[in-house]
Order: sequence, then structure tokens, then C-alpha cells
Amino acid sequence: MIRMEGVERNLGRFSLRDINLCIAEGEYFVLMGPSGAGKTVLLELMAGLTTADCGRVTGVNGRALGFIYQDYMLFPHMDVFENIAYGLKVRKMNQEEIRARVDNLAEELRLLHLLRRNVRTLSGGEQQRVAIARALAIRPKLLLLDEPTAALDRANRLRTQKLLRRLHGLTGATFVQVTHDFEEALSLADRVALMMDGRLIQTGPPDEILTRPVSRDVADFMGYRNIFSGPVRQGRMRVGDWDLQVPLEESEFAYAAIRAEDILISRKPLESSARNHVKGRISGVLGYSTGAEVLVDAGVELVVGITRTSLDEMGIRVGDEVVLTLKVSAIRCFEH
Repeated sequence: MIRMEGVERNLGRFSLRDINLCIAEGEYFVLMGPSGAGKTVLLELMAGLTTADCGRVTGVNGRALGFIYQDYMLFPHMDVFENIAYGLKVRKMNQEEIRARVDNLAEELRLLHLLRRNVRTLSGGEQQRVAIARALAIRPKLLLLDEPTAALDRANRLRTQKLLRRLHGLTGATFVQVTHDFEEALSLADRVALMMDGRLIQTGPPDEILTRPVSRDVADFMGYRNIFSGPVRQGRMRVGDWDLQVPLEESEFAYAAIRAEDILISRKPLESSARNHVKGRISGVLGYSTGAEVLVDAGVELVVGITRTSLDEMGIRVGDEVVLTLKVSAIRCFEH
């Protein structure tokens, strides 16, 4: 187990503060958060590339460790074979063993035909696979990945996520990856730690962080498109024309966060156990490759997630009157 206890690192205008974290052997653990949150610094503390001002990092020393940076950091004066073999040569393995291990990795990562190419002539996706092969060549027990898919297009990003899942299963190593992309975390992670402003804010399985964020800031980062605030009286918060029933009885000031996908939209009132209903008028429709967002004016703008199929079937147009329906259990309330 990798353990960080009371770890702090002062970098002048930015500091990591009170980091307490445990990562289990063989776990795929993802560090998430906005740019500047401290994710890479935390990864470098695990790798021993920088030292904590106070606190302890245990469970890393003595492990074979691989590190993949966002820009891959390949050796430009070497070809693909030499890059992959570098760590093995440092460990003074014999040439036959090096050749066998590099060939096996190159076959696994579709690099055999590139072994004698200079890395400067490779595409971004090819360079990334070389960096992964180089890190895996020493058979690390711990692999640290700093936003390895950030520079890739969507197709290569999805291929790489699939590759990383497979390699994690094959190697049994502990993977710790930094990303700011929750969809990536959702597809890869056993657990996620969300960082903001040098602190760990929430840790847990990715679906738990998605459905049960602990604060308004977390909900905002996780893509909750509807976040409202105000007093709560007898379990109700006034949101535009909506007297919204919320899972909080009384508060002088609270936030209510609602995912766009949790609001149902219809032409007529639905027969449902949901206790929240409001009429509104379509003010806009935003189309995306995976679906659409419908903007509804109900005294305040509400964002409703809908599939492309449902959008076409309903024939929604700007100006149409619709009914929105929402379960109380789909609302997250915070007082901070």
C-alpha cells in the first residue's frame, strides 16, 4: 500500500496541504482536478522527484517505478528500440534478454514496424505508445501517468484508455494516473481522488463522486449544469417559477445541484412519483455528438440533458412550452 500522511509541500504561491491518502496494491487510482490543483506535484512526491516539507510518504521506496509524463519525454537522439530498451540497459541486462523483452512489448503495443524509426518522426499516438513501452519494460510495480492522453485526439484517447485498462489487468501493477477528464476517470479508475487548490476534497469510486459530490465546487467540476442557491424553508427552495422540493429541511443559505440528465422533459405532465414539476418555455437547443442540451426558461434558465433520438422524436423547437419533472432524490444540497 502507498500511504501519504500529513504531507505538505510549499512552492511559494502554491502549496499542497494536509494530504492523507492510501492507494491499495494493484489499484487503478486516478487523481483528478482542475489545472493548477497540485496533481502533478502529488505524483512527483510519490515518485521521489520532489520531497515533502512535512509528513510521510511510504510504500514507494524499493519498488520498480515507471513514470510517464504528459509530453512523454522520449530521448530524441535514440530510435524506438533504444528508447524502450533504455531502462534495461541501465540495469545491465544482457542483449538477448533486452531484445526479447523489447520485441514482446513492441508486439503488444503495435510498435514492431517502428523499432528503427527515430522518435521525432512519430505521430503523437505512436510516441505515447513508445513512452508506455519504455515505462513497462522494467516491469514496474508502480506506474505513474501524468495526463498521458491530454495531447491526443478523441479516437486515439479512447484507444489509449482501452490499452491502459488491458495493461493494468495484464501486469497487476499499481497505476496512479492524473487527469482532468472525468469521462476518462470513469472508464479507468477503481477509485478517484478529487483535488482543488492543493487539497484532497473527495475520494471514492468514480460513480460515487459523480452522484454524491460533497460540495458546490465539486458538483460544478463534475459537470452539474444546474446549481442554484438560496434559503430553504420546510424542505423547499425557490428557483425561478419552481417551488423546488429539496432533500434539506431548513437552511439560511444552501446550494441545490442538479445534473442536466436527471431532469425529465415532456410536452404534458408525466404520471410519476416525482414531486417536482414546473412548466417552462424552450429558449435554446445545443447539439452535441453524444446528445443535446435543452435550455428552458422557467423564471430561471434550466439545462436539460436529452438524447438525439428523443430530441428528434419530440420535435422540440425554441418557443415551445414543456413540462419539467425531477425527483427529490436527484438533487444534491450543500451548505458550503
